[in-house]
Amino acid sequence: MGTTLRFGFIFLSGLLLFMWLGNSKETAPQEQRVVPVATEPKPRAPYQYCEIKTDLFRAQLTTRGATLKRFELLSSKYEKGGVPHDVSTTPQPGTEPGTPSEHDPNAASGQKPGTAHEYRQQLFAQFRNVTSPNVSENTDWNVQFDSVDWTLGETDGSSCLFTYSDGDAELTKLVRTTDRPYELEITTSIKNQASAAKSHAFAVDTVAWWLDEAVAAHMFRVSPYVTDVECIGTDGHAVRLKPHDFEPDEIAEEPGFAATAPYVWYQADGKVAVTAVSNAYFTHALVPLESEAQPVCQTQIEPRGVGGPSPGAFYRARLAYPSRTLEPGQTATYKVLSYVGPKERQILHAAGDSGRDLSELIDLGFFSVIAKVLVGFLLHVHSVLPNWGVAIIILTVCARVLLFPLSIPGIRTMVKMRALKPELDALTEKYKDDMRAKGVAQMELFRKHGMSPFDQVKGCLPQLATMPVWFALYTTLQTAVELYNIPFLWFPDLSERDPYYILPFIIGGTYFLQQKLMPFTGDPAQRKMMMYFMPAMFTVFMLFLPSGLGVYMFTNSILAIIQQQAVEWHMRQQPGSVAVATVSEEPAPGNKQRAKGRRN
Repeated sequence: MGTTLRFGFIFLSGLLLFMWLGNSKETAPQEQRVVPVATEPKPRAPYQYCEIKTDLFRAQLTTRGATLKRFELLSSKYEKGGVPHDVSTTPQPGTEPGTPSEHDPNAASGQKPGTAHEYRQQLFAQFRNVTSPNVSENTDWNVQFDSVDWTLGETDGSSCLFTYSDGDAELTKLVRTTDRPYELEITTSIKNQASAAKSHAFAVDTVAWWLDEAVAAHMFRVSPYVTDVECIGTDGHAVRLKPHDFEPDEIAEEPGFAATAPYVWYQADGKVAVTAVSNAYFTHALVPLESEAQPVCQTQIEPRGVGGPSPGAFYRARLAYPSRTLEPGQTATYKVLSYVGPKERQILHAAGDSGRDLSELIDLGFFSVIAKVLVGFLLHVHSVLPNWGVAIIILTVCARVLLFPLSIPGIRTMVKMRALKPELDALTEKYKDDMRAKGVAQMELFRKHGMSPFDQVKGCLPQLATMPVWFALYTTLQTAVELYNIPFLWFPDLSERDPYYILPFIIGGTYFLQQKLMPFTGDPAQRKMMMYFMPAMFTVFMLFLPSGLGVYMFTNSILAIIQQQAVEWHMRQQPGSVAVATVSEEPAPGNKQRAKGRRN
């Protein structure tokens, strides 16, 4: 097999494998566990709503649990058809209890709608969390309900105050904006109004809901809605989990998983910096700020509707504080930062207070060290030339130029081997019955032209060394929310496929030209297969990938052709070098005679 064929298959196989990493396991249907009945006041108070609005977002909160109902991004960049993007994906109950919403997962799974998912809302807070550290079965709870009907207090468009009081506890929850984009600061306090000491275990959640079909991969493309639940420690170590990580056969041997009825939670070790539910472009993160105790990070993926018409899952991340006992009249306060929005690198880098950096929420994969350098360069280019399509082209050109020295040995070797191919074919015909003599003759031929039979391998290795850079560049573009909804040329959105399928066929044609011009040492049948099969495969491969990746692939192919032709031209100018032969589809003279003999 020729060097080109080997390298082409290695590159394509590696790229396909890289794309499917983390999404290759199918999620086996999990047992549909029974959700225990959570406690809440009876009867329920009517819904009240509070709205917080800035130039960048509009948030709507409800008194039912003091949770986040909607979080709409108001920038035109995140509008589709004039409709703002709502980062809050958890299905909402109707305006009255028991009324299902259009996307109610419980209605799809046959469960009573409008109830269970009250506890699956963003910023849902509870004071009797049984998964918190130091909780016992005999805990005397200060708050008797898992969810309460809060009273809406003062609102001014930038903050919402919620209060609740009974004979045992007084609760307050203040949600307000900060001076940074997409942030909400939540300050929650509990005061023991009972005559005896009582305990509470505070936890605050963030949740996303996705149907299985929405996160499924389609035609070589990983869905941008594939969601992780994440725990990132203060040391920068990140644990990202997907649905298959919560399968029974996976958690049985993994540390950190606790089967707290009725679902399995993962609890990370160490001090937590941020917990989040994230997909490729958007995230909802929780950052612990001020409190008298250090929380732990807990995550969970909870399947719903398994076996039904619309199966999906709740993706949950939580800051769980240890159980604490308050004396009569004593108060405990917890302050948490919530970031809800796009994973724009510069905004995440500046998010949080006193130097907190949320940029680790962007998963750049195995080659993240290289990807971070590429990201920094891409952002710098865009700051000078504010066009993302042009920035991708410049990044690809610079990467290709910097890696060009590693490609030269492989191209030179292929050119030399192509020039020697007629003589190698003649030796094969001459010594067809004497393999030892053939080997000696080939070694003499290589020595005569200053070559080695290992030159093909040595020429391939430097090119293989460039693969981490291309994989890192692929990940950079695949996860770049900066390309979201950005038009370029005829593409309405660089993060989506070419709607007219023009670019994939251009890339296929370019790759065909590249194969036609590439020095080749295999037999003619093998060459034809490479010329037609590989371009057709790349065309299909690119049909549904983001246009931004297509711009990168097209630019990379054009540069590869230019570099290969430049190396060949330079070799022709060197006196005494192996002649650069013209690629011929005809068999060598000796092979012609064998073919003629067979016909006779």
